[in-house]
Amino acid sequence: MNNYRVSFYKDLCNSDGHSFKCLQRQIDVQSTGPSQALVLAERLVDNERLNADCVEVMHLSGHHEFEHPADQSAAPCKHTWSRVAS
Repeated sequence: MNNYRVSFYKDLCNSDGHSFKCLQRQIDVQSTGPSQALVLAERLVDNERLNADCVEVMHLSGHHEFEHPADQSAAPCKHTWSRVAS
C-alpha cells in the first residue's frame, strides 16, 4: 500500500477576471495506485456537493515530506484529473 494525498479544486475567477484553482478539500488515503486513491477519496468526500473541477493525486513518500527538502529524488509524483462540466 502507498500513501496518497488527494486534493479537490474548484476553478474560480478573481475580481480581475483571472481564473485560479481554489482548494476545496484535501484528504490522505492508502491505496495500491493513484486511480484507486481517487476512488477511495471520492467515497470519503461528498464530491457531489463540492462539484470539483479538478482533482490532484500526489504520491507521498514513506518519510515526512519536509525531512529532506534538498533531496530532488524524493519528489512526489502528481496525477491530475480535470472534470468537464456537462
